[in-house]
Amino acid sequence: MDLPVIPTPIFPRWVWMEEITYSHIPIATMITAFMVLAPVFEYVGYRLKDERYDRLAKGLIWFAMILFSPGAALGTGIPMWIMGAYPEFWSRWTNLFFWPLIGQFVFFLGEVIFLFFFYYLMWDLLRNRKRLHIFFGVVAAIFGLMVQFVWDAVGSYMLTPSVPLPGIETAVGWSAEAFFNPSFPYLFSHRFFGNISYVMMLVGGYFALKAARKKEEGEKEYFSWAADLMFTIGVVAFFAMPVLGWGYARILQIHSPVAFTAIMGGHASPNFTVKMVMVLVLAVFGITYLFARYESRALHGGLTAGIMLVSSFFWIHPPLAVAGGTVAWRALHTGVPILFIAFCWFVARKWDHTAKVWRRVMFLAGMAAFVAFLIGGFVRSKARQPYTVYKEILKPESTAAEEDRFLLHERCLYCHPGAKGFDGHRGRDWESLVQAERDRPGVDLTDDEARRIADYLAEQYP
Repeated sequence: MDLPVIPTPIFPRWVWMEEITYSHIPIATMITAFMVLAPVFEYVGYRLKDERYDRLAKGLIWFAMILFSPGAALGTGIPMWIMGAYPEFWSRWTNLFFWPLIGQFVFFLGEVIFLFFFYYLMWDLLRNRKRLHIFFGVVAAIFGLMVQFVWDAVGSYMLTPSVPLPGIETAVGWSAEAFFNPSFPYLFSHRFFGNISYVMMLVGGYFALKAARKKEEGEKEYFSWAADLMFTIGVVAFFAMPVLGWGYARILQIHSPVAFTAIMGGHASPNFTVKMVMVLVLAVFGITYLFARYESRALHGGLTAGIMLVSSFFWIHPPLAVAGGTVAWRALHTGVPILFIAFCWFVARKWDHTAKVWRRVMFLAGMAAFVAFLIGGFVRSKARQPYTVYKEILKPESTAAEEDRFLLHERCLYCHPGAKGFDGHRGRDWESLVQAERDRPGVDLTDDEARRIADYLAEQYP
């Protein structure tokens, strides 16, 4: 297939694609999080007869309506850009997912209708019929989640394709096996809790700064209350992320091992490391604040259990080279959480949570959560390189070096795990080493593949 690829000005096509995508995704995810939580807040306020919850819910929906226009405009621009910059991918991918994408369009229309006409505009008119109004909000939220459901399904296929990507000569329409691919449930659930966590922490941090600037006592009290509520929800939702993330990583290790290697020590690992640093910042700041803010031993116990649950996954993780060996690694990932728990129990809760420094801490934690969210999508995209769909279709801008790197990792890392395992052979005769590997039982390399691997190793590990 030879579709014309339109050249892009100034920047490579992937830069434009990432810019448009990552301008749309934060807006869309923030809208979805607001839609999910607004009817919950409204219902709680209705049951407790607390107007603060109603004000907060209405404020979230009001801001969601502001975000809707730029979000929809950017969302429309994404397929337009893909059609010209990645025409073969678009033709074959939409051939496979035509009906799900049409369904997404219907869900989006339902989201707009219920969110704007029945929920937002009817807020005051249905003040005396709260149950009906909350029902409209729930329906709008369900439509919004269904939009995300479809996009996470068709997007997850790009990293774990469970059926071959079809050509354009055969009309497919949709494939249940492709739609419900192995990584889809993990990606959807991980992003659901991720949206709630980062949005609530980010907005909670912003409200904390806003409360500090307010002069009128009633407004200061309201924004302090809202900041604590939203930030707490964000931190609590965070604890689902490591569990689901570990499951997602395990699926990639099984079904997309080269992409998994790219994240865990390969070319995407620097970005993943930054993401993990941001996760550490948001977790430490967020958990410390909750210990300082609340006196509830039940909450403190729950946070402690969450820390222990997260740290338990490090027993499964292979020792990191920077830790200095297995014993040092075990001591590190066991001792640090214990020290942090002790710090939280015996120090943090004695601090004055009303001090201004905590407002800045909350905002920094929210920003760290936002950055971690953004980098996560970039890591998944970079891990697929040089493919648009893993092992199915190459990107137009892929280079020979990227393709040779993928070949090396695909054919060699099963017996030589670890993307950095070749460092110890620098300066060796790579052609002879590769030929010796070809002579081993079970190794099947063509002459061209052996030459490409040897040349790549000689260039990267001279």
